Amino acid sequence: MSGEGKSVSFKRTKRTTKSNQELLEEFKDLVYSNKKIMSHMKWYGYAHSVYMEEHGDEELETWQKEYVAIKDTFNFCISVYDSWHQDADLYESHEREDSFVSLARKFANDNALMYFPCGFTPEWYSKNEEGKYEHFKVEPDDKNIDKICNLWHRYGIMVLQAFDEEIESQLWGEARDKIKQLITI
Repeated sequence: MSGEGKSVSFKRTKRTTKSNQELLEEFKDLVYSNKKIMSHMKWYGYAHSVYMEEHGDEELETWQKEYVAIKDTFNFCISVYDSWHQDADLYESHEREDSFVSLARKFANDNALMYFPCGFTPEWYSKNEEGKYEHFKVEPDDKNIDKICNLWHRYGIMVLQAFDEEIESQLWGEARDKIKQLITI
């Protein structure tokens, strides 16, 4: 039985007091105590069933490093069986209080972390006025990285409240344009 991974993305703030390892241990306890989330999770033992990908970890694959390229970012990850689709809202719905992502959002609030409900996409392509695709990439050492992270965080939280694809698209357009201005300065 194959499966896939689920992850939640965070960034430390100036108010975050616990180490990443302490945060991971606390998050593991939350996940392992939620029998519903555990129902579709692959079990690799306490130490490995919930794991962290963090900025600066040289052992990560190149594609994994891209998701934590920004200083102080990290992901908590789980592996799930294909059967997770039977209870997709249990992993992906912010409307459900006991879901994986709702648990992550509350965890972020409790630990002074930025939570990125849409992950943190450091690069994207978009069409310009002439219909040609342009490539945009947020560099980890960009002088405006904190402003960019704040915009991305705000965009993700607003998307949670939008509940409409047209509004989500508008929000992305606004966030994307502001971020493009910051990375081109």
